[in-house]
Amino acid sequence: MKKYLVFVPAVLLIGALATGVLAAAEPDTSRPVGKELFTIGQEDKSYSEFRSTGFRGQPEYTCRVEADCATEAFPRRLYRAPIRPYVGDGVERIAISFTLDHDYNEVVLRLARAGAETTVVTVDGKRTHLVTNSMLGSNEHWVVGVYDLTLGALNKGIHTIQLTVADDGKGNGQYSWDALALFAR
Repeated sequence: MKKYLVFVPAVLLIGALATGVLAAAEPDTSRPVGKELFTIGQEDKSYSEFRSTGFRGQPEYTCRVEADCATEAFPRRLYRAPIRPYVGDGVERIAISFTLDHDYNEVVLRLARAGAETTVVTVDGKRTHLVTNSMLGSNEHWVVGVYDLTLGALNKGIHTIQLTVADDGKGNGQYSWDALALFAR
């Protein structure tokens, strides 16, 4: 009797695979393929893990990945400069420093955030990239969108990514983070 209990499920599984009724799992392509260099936050369509207070009057938040870029200390909101006095607690600029242990031919910054504004991404004070709400797929204020921005090659050493909100008249001048991640290929 015990032989049949093992034999019947095995036959059913083999039959399902052979007929295509049960297919093998597809690889997860929701995250960039490569080495994860850092992640701040969680891609969970919520910004609750970020810090929401303590930034009023502080125009910039600066952190170093290897030391003090913990999600719970990272500002929840980024505002277009200058911050109006009636808006909530956030900063105008975020500067994230990190060290690469060797050269990478391709580095990708994953931005997950809610808001209709355009993000300005500057790498090492030289290369500037714009990430619009249509690229993110977040045309509404509270809809979280995700975009993988290819930053190009980065050499071994210390680098800084600066994030600001563009003054292009889109949205209400602020947005909230879901997650930020850097990957190398």
